[in-house]
Amino acid sequence: MALFRKKAPLSRTEVLETPQYGWIWKPLVALVAIYLLICIVLGIWWSWTPSPVDPRQAVALQRGVPQSAGERQSQVAIKPGEALLATNIELLDTLLDKPGGYLRNDVMPPGLWLDNMPNWEAGVTQQVQDSVASLGGALEVGQAPLKAADEALAGDLDSWRWPESETLLRAARNNLGEAFSALENSGAGTPVQDAAASTPAPSTLGADALKAWLAQVQSQLETQTQALAASVGRSPGGGQAVESTPWFRIDNVFFKTRGTTWALLQLVQAARIDYAEAIKQAGQGEAFDQLIAELKASQAQVWSPVILNGSGFGFFANHSLMMANYTVRATQLIGQIRSAL
Repeated sequence: MALFRKKAPLSRTEVLETPQYGWIWKPLVALVAIYLLICIVLGIWWSWTPSPVDPRQAVALQRGVPQSAGERQSQVAIKPGEALLATNIELLDTLLDKPGGYLRNDVMPPGLWLDNMPNWEAGVTQQVQDSVASLGGALEVGQAPLKAADEALAGDLDSWRWPESETLLRAARNNLGEAFSALENSGAGTPVQDAAASTPAPSTLGADALKAWLAQVQSQLETQTQALAASVGRSPGGGQAVESTPWFRIDNVFFKTRGTTWALLQLVQAARIDYAEAIKQAGQGEAFDQLIAELKASQAQVWSPVILNGSGFGFFANHSLMMANYTVRATQLIGQIRSAL
């Protein structure tokens, strides 16, 4: 029958005139599938939040102390300003050297597809900018490199062309390293003992500088709290928000706040060391410790693969509301500390 008749083979002339390309799509599909799988794996890996660094360990790293001696750093004297300088350097090193590097300016996959980590980076860079700017008028040494670092951080940190963001961040990091070396080699200032010690040495960093920096931090946290409240469709006071955050931007707001609190956790711990005397005189040591505890609690592991905004006692969590609880409490503590300074 015609249904079972074998197809006659093509002649040589017909093969040359009508070549068969059906085999090409198979390796192309395989390559695309492998590429997408690699991008997905890299995207998951690059989205992991780095571990915070203890300020005393950061100082030890800048001094070139071997890692094996890190446990002895709790008893090492630190000059006022060294903890904040070293912490900012470590924050910049983390942005540049973490898996995937700096992602905010990526224009190729998988970095182009990611939004959680770039928003996290935005929160970190904002806190580094504010911290470095506050140190410029507080330290008596390293003024030139601190000014250069401030100018570099004020550049376009979303740029992928010259000057690319990594160049600006690395320049700021190197300038902060110069300021740290200048402070380390200077004879100015008296070393500060552990922040929990009963008789810390006098600090050359005054309460005014701390108060000014905390004002910036408080303003940033208030802004983040309002954004988180908009994510759940309500205002911080409990009323209905005028405009809620679109559902596809909820994770952006959450991770920017998470980056903010991640950086602040380390910077506040460093400030607890550098401003030990000012904090003690104001009687705000306990409040500072509670502030550190609130920031540390905001870094708890998020087990859900996506950021959820459940309601009431529902089945799903409300990550934005939980984060807002920590930022509100941190804002209140900062206001209390500022009032006492």
